[in-house]
Amino acid sequence: MKRRNFTTKTAATAIAIPYLPRTTMKNYKSPEDLLKNQLPVNFTRDGINLSPSLYSQIFEQLTLETDFKPDSYGLGGMIHHFEVKVAKALGKEKAIYMPTGTLANHIALRQHCIVNKRAIVQYESHINRDSGDCATALSGINLITLGTNKVIYGTAELEYIIKDSTKGKVKTPIGVLSLETPLRRRNLKRIPFIEIVNICKIARENNIALHLDGARLYIDAAFSGKNIKEYTQLFDTVYLSLYKSFNSINGAILAGSNKLIEGLHNERRMFGGGLASSWQQIAIANYFFDNYEERYTKAKEQFALFKNLIEKSGKFKIETLENGSNVFKLTLGQNIDPKQLKLSLEKQQLYLHDFNLADQCFYIKMNDSLVYNDMIKTANAFLKY
Repeated sequence: MKRRNFTTKTAATAIAIPYLPRTTMKNYKSPEDLLKNQLPVNFTRDGINLSPSLYSQIFEQLTLETDFKPDSYGLGGMIHHFEVKVAKALGKEKAIYMPTGTLANHIALRQHCIVNKRAIVQYESHINRDSGDCATALSGINLITLGTNKVIYGTAELEYIIKDSTKGKVKTPIGVLSLETPLRRRNLKRIPFIEIVNICKIARENNIALHLDGARLYIDAAFSGKNIKEYTQLFDTVYLSLYKSFNSINGAILAGSNKLIEGLHNERRMFGGGLASSWQQIAIANYFFDNYEERYTKAKEQFALFKNLIEKSGKFKIETLENGSNVFKLTLGQNIDPKQLKLSLEKQQLYLHDFNLADQCFYIKMNDSLVYNDMIKTANAFLKY
């Protein structure tokens, strides 16, 4: 099939993404050209937050410029090539595409708890707070939650729970320990790397498998200074989101050993994740996955420039959170109305979350939308208010 006819002759395109309008690429030569000309600044997302229009334009360019084959129910084609690429980047033998992170985490815990039906998770983790008890309801896995409202629990608490699990009349050994870092429900604060190492060491000593909810793993690594594989080598399985940093509409990757990952397309389908095709998501994620670390380094430089420019005026202050990642605290001078500032910025395609009344600040996120925008112009939009 000729590349020019690829999107028009593939029925899956119309079915999977009916809201994305077909457009022509007469004025732009590459996705980078599109991004530099059309992408607004957003301080609200982990990724660049592509609009439906911009997403569809980049999507079409990628299908026209790149030879790839569609998958069939998540197997073969470009999905296979992407899985191989990501597995290598994570230092794992094999990876599999999942339509959601919830499913990726669930299936990972399920694999590790075939015999031992208990899993240790942070109380504030996505698995415990945002997955509808799926691990328990669908796979009979009992979650042991530690740390209450903290980012991470202490090793003493962990050791006590592990020891206690062997003291009942019937032993209830723990099958897996899962860590999420950075933690979404705590303003994306990171677990300090040394604490991850110490927790993993205790789990290994007690023959407990390890799973990493690394939805935002690449963001965590950008702020810890650690290499991605320094994290992943500690864990048996790793989940990576494809939309939080890599700008797909949805999707996830679950990676691990051949033994753990082989054949999981059957579980994926059993739980309703056997989509007829998924290359529409992978095309975008694949593009933004390449050179992500280099691009994010540039984003950090741009953010530092922006911070310096607006703080010089004395009207604004940007604070880093303790063990923080890409979330920062933006406080305003006394004479600045937060609602009016937000409205003024939106008219110039600069986006903020709502003002946090309790903490008297805007919580802003750094992301790579900054790479494609002029920071002097961005800062001036704040300063001219």
